Amino acid sequence: LAALFLYTGTSKIIAWQETYHSLRNQVFAPWMVEIIFYTLPPIELITAFLLVIPKWRLRGIYLSLLMMAAFTAYIAIVMTGIFGRIPCTCGGVVSKLTWSQHLMFNLTFLSISLLAAYLCNHSPPHIQKHKVNLQK
Repeated sequence: LAALFLYTGTSKIIAWQETYHSLRNQVFAPWMVEIIFYTLPPIELITAFLLVIPKWRLRGIYLSLLMMAAFTAYIAIVMTGIFGRIPCTCGGVVSKLTWSQHLMFNLTFLSISLLAAYLCNHSPPHIQKHKVNLQK
């Protein structure tokens, strides 16, 4: 998960023009494109960082779970044709995938996020010393 978010966040920053044009091709309102363009890459990098720090890992897992659920829902909604068109895919490696393949890719990483959250919440006592109390 950390590698995925490190890659996606970094690639969006490195290829910022492609990222911007890809976002503008999606079905988002122009004001949403601006917000996503400036906030998504840092959030992805923060998620990767949280995932590799044991003290903050559970927060990173929940953030990855939230983002993967949102990305997966967006793809599923786009595939229904509700927007009247199916935009071309995202940039980077994912651009080589069809929308169906992209959905399967996201469902795989969503499942990994769910499994990670479950394992973190049901780990043996000797591992729980790194568990974060999110209610603080």
